[in-house]
Amino acid sequence: MYPEQHDEFDSLTDRFHKRHTMEEIPYHPLIEVTNDGVKKVRQMCDVGDLKRIKESVDAVEDWVKKQEHLAGAIPYLSKTIIERVFIIAKGSVELTKKRVERLLTTRGMMPELCLNRTVEEFETQWDCVNYVPLPKLNPSDMARVMITQFTTEKLEPFSILTYFRYCFLIGEYRINYDYTPSERFIIDLTNIHLGLLSKLNPIVIKKAEVLCTEGIGTKIKGIHILNAPPFIDRLVFLLKQALREKVANRVHVHSSYEDLHKHLPKEILPKDYGGDEQSISKLSNQWKEILRGEEARKLISDSEKIVSDESKRHTSKFNEEYLGMPGSFRKLTVD
Repeated sequence: MYPEQHDEFDSLTDRFHKRHTMEEIPYHPLIEVTNDGVKKVRQMCDVGDLKRIKESVDAVEDWVKKQEHLAGAIPYLSKTIIERVFIIAKGSVELTKKRVERLLTTRGMMPELCLNRTVEEFETQWDCVNYVPLPKLNPSDMARVMITQFTTEKLEPFSILTYFRYCFLIGEYRINYDYTPSERFIIDLTNIHLGLLSKLNPIVIKKAEVLCTEGIGTKIKGIHILNAPPFIDRLVFLLKQALREKVANRVHVHSSYEDLHKHLPKEILPKDYGGDEQSISKLSNQWKEILRGEEARKLISDSEKIVSDESKRHTSKFNEEYLGMPGSFRKLTVD
């Protein structure tokens, strides 16, 4: 049964709590992960053997425990999270170790993006922008599609830093339930005016990309822009300047919803864009209710501990691994 079949959100969340511990892949009312989907993702990533997955996850966990600067995160770094990183690393134990290490390190390097958060800090941001994952995966590449929708022309409350803090909060919460090797982003620019350009800090955008792609290693399969304003060329230029070339080449500006449907099927898209899924506003409200709940608050709190302890790492090793990364400009201030 699917969430839109429920008239009351309480019914949906009841099912969440009842089924949460009953399945191998934890159930979530707003993140659809089917057995066939899991099988397809594992086949895509060449990790179909369940015994191999378990042994590999155990091996990574044991390795983390032996790393002085990482061991403190173990109580909060679940096997579920390690398995998701293992999937993204396409079944390589050594690459999974590297990804876990980078995840913990880059999160500590960029606390302004991913630490010291509360759900309440986003209440004002919610007044002008929605950010939601779509419930169903894109069937062609099994990517999770994330939608940004500006809901008003009054963008004074909008902050690019707060926006990315919320994006990462959703992402770090979602990894406990999702099963995907990649993501796609839809950015709906309805209601956008020139004033937004002054709010797009390239340093913050670059840091966000580094944390996403170098931290957990998420593959960005596409950035799809809808309802482009007349000054879209300036906005896309600014965006591409902050992204790696490989990601920048995956920015698509769509002239119509029909054009978007060539990349993403209607069955997974919301009604807002000619699709069959619930509206973004409804999905957004359901996400807010989930995030205000006790279980989500605990996962958000636990994520604060998923960082490296740099006081226990050899400085030379840190310099070798991280000083060349774009994210190492952590002393720069951002608005």
